[in-house]
Parts: sequence; C-alpha cells; structure tokens
Amino acid sequence: MHGQLFVIQVLACVICGGIANPPIGNDVLRSPETQAVLNYKFSLADSKILDEIQFACFQYFWKEVGSPAALVKDRLQAPVSSIAAVGFQLASLPIGVEHGWITREQGIQRARTILKSLIERSDNKKFGVYLHYPDHNTGGPSRRGFEVLASTVDHALFLSGAITAAEYFGDDVRSLTDRLINETNWKAFAVGPDGFLSMGWKPDDPDHMDGSGSFINCHWTIASDEERLIYFLAAGANNPDFAVTPDLYYRLTRTLKQHDNGPPCVVSWPGALFTYFFSHCFIDYRSLGADDPTLFGISAPRVDWFENSRRAVLMQRQRCIETAGRFKTLSTDRWGLSACVGHDGYIVPQIRPNLSDQDDWCEGTVAPYAAGSAVMFTPVESMSAFRAFLELKDDHGKPLVWRDPKNGGYGFVDAFNLDQNYASDDYVGIDHGPMLLAIENARTGLIWKLFMNHPSVQAAVQRLKLRTSTTPSEPNH
Repeated sequence: MHGQLFVIQVLACVICGGIANPPIGNDVLRSPETQAVLNYKFSLADSKILDEIQFACFQYFWKEVGSPAALVKDRLQAPVSSIAAVGFQLASLPIGVEHGWITREQGIQRARTILKSLIERSDNKKFGVYLHYPDHNTGGPSRRGFEVLASTVDHALFLSGAITAAEYFGDDVRSLTDRLINETNWKAFAVGPDGFLSMGWKPDDPDHMDGSGSFINCHWTIASDEERLIYFLAAGANNPDFAVTPDLYYRLTRTLKQHDNGPPCVVSWPGALFTYFFSHCFIDYRSLGADDPTLFGISAPRVDWFENSRRAVLMQRQRCIETAGRFKTLSTDRWGLSACVGHDGYIVPQIRPNLSDQDDWCEGTVAPYAAGSAVMFTPVESMSAFRAFLELKDDHGKPLVWRDPKNGGYGFVDAFNLDQNYASDDYVGIDHGPMLLAIENARTGLIWKLFMNHPSVQAAVQRLKLRTSTTPSEPNH
C-alpha cells in the first residue's frame, strides 16, 4: 500500500466502527512549559543544522518534478505526484526565496506553472476537489495504477499550500488560488451522518471524473490534525453555498487520554505523529487560545491545540523511551513514529497513551521527519533527535540516514530500523514537506504569517469564533 491510500483504508476500519464519546469538563489549556517553547531561541549550531535540513528538503520539492506541469513526485520512486505533496511544494517556494535558494521570479513562475497545469483541466477534479494522485507531468489523471479518488484531506493540504504561496507572491498566483477556493464545493461532500464530510469521491470509470461515481462511505469525524484542517478550510469557504457550518469543527470527537500521571490530551485515532502536526504546518494555533465548543451549543472540552500537540508529542516520545528495550532503534534521542516507508512497505504505527494490545510499533521503525516536524512543539527534544540521526553510521562508517545534497541526496531518508539493518532509499513529499514547513515556522513563523493573513483563513477564524488570547513570541532565529 502507499501513502494516503493506506491511511484512508486504515481510517475506514477505525472510523466506521465508531468512537466512544469523550469525557467532558477536562480542558486542555496553555501551560507555562508551552510558553517556554514559544520563547525558545535556537543556537548558532542549531541554526546551521536546520539550514542544512531545510535546504535538503527544499531541493526535493524543486528538483523532483514533472515536465511541463512541474508537479512534485509523491515520493522519489513513484511515477506520479500527489496533490497533498503539491500543497507542500507550493508552500516551500516562499521558504526557498527567503533563504536565497531561488529568486522570487523563479518562485512565481513555478507556482504559476503548477496551478495552471491543474486548474486549466477538467478531468482531474470533482466538485472542485482534486485527484489524490495526478500525473506529475501533465496535472491530469494518472494511468499508472494508483487510486483515482477526489480526496478531501489531500485537497485541503493542496489548498493550504496554494493559499500560502498566494499570500507571498500575489498577482496571478493569488488569482489562481482564489479560483481554487471558489470552486471547492465542500458541502457536496457533506453526505455522512450529521453532515460530516466524506473522505473522497470515486468515479465509476477512472477515465471519466466528470461521469457517475460515489462518495466513500467513511467520514472525517475525529478531532485530529487532518480533520481540523479540512473543516477549518470548509468553514471559511468564500461561496456560502459551498461552505459547511462551523459547528462541524466542534462536533469532531474529542477523546481525552493521558499517559500514566502526565497531562491529558485529545488523542488521534492511531497516535502516529503526523496526526498531531499536519494542521499546525499552516494554522497558527500558538496565537489562538483554547477554543470553546459551547459557543456552538456543544458540550466538549475546550482545547488549546498547540498545547495539545506538545503534550501528544511528548507522550509518544516517552512511550518510545519506555519501549527502547524491545527495539534497538528507539532511545531517548531516537524517537518519532509516523506513517513512512518501512522495510516491507508503507506503514502507519499506532501508539496509544498507555500500553495497549492495539499498539502497533511497526518493529520500532523511526521516521526522522516525525521528530523533525515536532520541532514547533519540542525544540530541545527535536534538536537532540536531529543530532542523533546525523550521528548514526552504517557498517562502513558512512551516514546511515542522512544523504548529502552535495552528492544528490535530499537529507534524511524517510525511515530507518536498526534491528532490521534498514534505511529507506526513498523520500516522501508529505513527509519532507511538514518537516520543511515546521522548521521554518519554529524559526521565523513565516508560513503561519502568510497562511493566517489570507482573507479566507481570516473568515474561518471569525466563523469558528477562534480568539487570539496569547501573543506569539518573536521568531526563534
């Protein structure tokens, strides 16, 4: 299985089975520890490492693209793009310009090419929601055997990246993005119980997205990072006929759990770390206080989502440390389990707050981008992990999980496992992308600033009644 297709199928088994109602009255509020994270300053040595990692990630999004459409590959060894990876690709362009890796004109031209190659076709979308796996050369449907699905979560990531690029470059990049926003009919996907959104739409004939088809009979219902990004954007849609009501954001199930005597947090369905940082790549939750479901007549915990993700990341790290005796890969500084390319194919670990027979450690396989993308919440622990990953050597004394861009590499490989003597020879767009954006946000807040400044995002904040109650710290240069 590959990428989001695998994730969707796992979700189908989990979500369609139903989730228990969350405990009520136990809020997740901003703590002094999180405030200290917001005030954290990276050292010069830290910054040198972060520069190298970001440059390597950016090179993947700049070089591994099709022609003439210039869509980034889903992963290095895949013959297609993924629309979610394209979202991270678009958001990478402002970072490339700000760091001096490309010129502003190069960034504008690349963004324009990507958006036009997708928008100017009619066979790669349904209800304005784009195909999960478009052809990276044409922007149209792929004929390479990958699923043909108009995917709501992948479209949300694509749209978020486009919004970021639009706010940075303006002009026709903004106009093209406005068209994307205006054509996205989120309400068409609201076919689930209580109006929840379907995960996607499949055509009866893969060659005809404009023909008959059906919605996937599984829906986004749990308050983790993919869902919140989807409903955030859907609530802020420009066209009122295409928007969903903001209460859906608050009716997502909030299940509170805790590890031993640690602080509680709202947990995602599997506990894989990407389910705690995807939305944070774009939404600046550090500047938003705890939300309030009661404003929409809903009885559920108030949650500060930046605080929540910090707790969730530290919870999983602690579980990795406690489980280190079982797997050689895990240690105090080697942690971070998330969806990745494992030894035997694509894997999605499932790590709960406490020991559970539902846990799936995937043989202790670590994905460097997981601890890397968590740098927004755990700068000290993530920097220690970066250093530990860089220090790992193979039997010949060469770096085990780092591939130098000077020699054609793109930084950290997607995953590694010391028990299996395995280091992936692949890179994944939706793994490299979050790490690139998260590091930039932790250092300068650039992506947060751009995304949050867009009118459709500001509309979402207003409609969801999210309120700024804390002042973000200065960039962590």
